Amino acid sequence: MSINYIGFEGIEPHSIIVWIKGNKQCGKTVCYSQDEVEQALDWHAGKYDSHIFC
Repeated sequence: MSINYIGFEGIEPHSIIVWIKGNKQCGKTVCYSQDEVEQALDWHAGKYDSHIFC
């Protein structure tokens, strides 16, 4: 019996942004380039208290 894995087998993410509001992790954004990181920060930074990069 073999195991079938289902999922994404593409490129590794450039970075993952974890969004924090009220001392809780409430979302994440997976970015595959520095341009996507900058775009995510522009779009979402004002909605959350802070963020961390993984």
